[in-house]
Amino acid sequence: MSSFFSFVAMILFFVILIAFVVTMVRSGAETYHRSTVPPANAQAKAVSKRTETPPEGSKISGDLHFVTFALDSGKELELTVTPNEYETLELDIEGELYYQETRFLSFEPKKIL
Repeated sequence: MSSFFSFVAMILFFVILIAFVVTMVRSGAETYHRSTVPPANAQAKAVSKRTETPPEGSKISGDLHFVTFALDSGKELELTVTPNEYETLELDIEGELYYQETRFLSFEPKKIL
């Protein structure tokens, strides 16, 4: 009977180990894919801002800040920004948005002459 439990425990250990390895490989592949996608730019307007507080016990400290941009193509893109960028970005200002997949790079407002 004890050899049966040892066998089940060993199988369970390997299942958990394989699940962990698969999760790590997928995460690494996704990070690699995001980093190899070339940066993009588009004419856009910042249309909304929001913050989100992570649930208690989360590894993320502090609030998350999001800005939604309306692109000239009609598509809307919500990107995570730093608290400083969140504060300085004004709504309804048009400009050039630079981003990489879902990562915000910068926003240059149009210069008004």
